[in-house]
Amino acid sequence: MKKELALTGLLCIALSGCAGAKTPQAAPTVTETVTVTVTETATATVTATVTAAATPVAVAPVAAVPAAPAPPKTAVIPAAVEGMNAQALDEDLAALGFETVIYNSDTGKTVLLLRNWTVTGIDNPGAEQPLSKSVVVHVTK
Repeated sequence: MKKELALTGLLCIALSGCAGAKTPQAAPTVTETVTVTVTETATATVTATVTAAATPVAVAPVAAVPAAPAPPKTAVIPAAVEGMNAQALDEDLAALGFETVIYNSDTGKTVLLLRNWTVTGIDNPGAEQPLSKSVVVHVTK
């Protein structure tokens, strides 16, 4: 295994001089002969002959990728939300694209787990509103 790795590495090093030309020049013919001898318990000889002609390569222009359609900047606030589970409404509002939803407890308690609350109303039901504007949802336990 070590012999194969050593031979492969030396062959790659020897052949690496053929790549990397940046400016087109006359087409030279390159012939390299590499002899590698590795002695461990056996002797291996590798001979590689590489003939390369440098020819200018034309670069194709990159086609422009069509822009993705812009996401909608407004959405309609759902109207029939009374009695819904607050977690389900939160998922619906997120799917519509609303960025900020404020849950206002009718009892003054802090709303932590949405699945434990029931929706009693929503501000501006059925109105079209920018997605960046907050949506206020009223909930009770």
